[in-house]
Amino acid sequence: MSALKKIDPQTARVLGQVAVQALSGILGDTGQWSSAKEAVRTTVMRDPLESALATITGATMLFYLAERNVNPRVKSPADALVFITTCLSVGYSDIFARTTAGKTIASAVMTIGPSITAQLFAPPPRPEAVARRDPALQEIADLQRQILARLDVLVAVAQKPSPS
Repeated sequence: MSALKKIDPQTARVLGQVAVQALSGILGDTGQWSSAKEAVRTTVMRDPLESALATITGATMLFYLAERNVNPRVKSPADALVFITTCLSVGYSDIFARTTAGKTIASAVMTIGPSITAQLFAPPPRPEAVARRDPALQEIADLQRQILARLDVLVAVAQKPSPS
């Protein structure tokens, strides 16, 4: 058996499509790739704990499925969980990915994981910052400012002494 493993054509096609989308995003394409990136950023900022749990759960199951019959260190989902959670933080484990899919999953988690984990301990974003990212929230914030301005006027009128 040669040192290089053959890559499944379907896997190669999917990886190629992901690479093309990533390159188009890097090169400034403002299409679906940019929208997807912004959706991920907004979701992570809105609820970092949910994002971390979804990443851990999804990556653990994918890594387990990719490595279970190939990697002698991955005998159960718990083994995959240990590996994935270390990818989210220090990156040290006695488990190493052996399959192409496992390496791809690990690389993705090692790339985005520490950032997601860091958000768990960051102070919550100010409402104005969140509103700037989400047009619907910006509209709600504007409406609330208008209501507050009207209430300030009503309070000022109510506090005026009445003519006797």
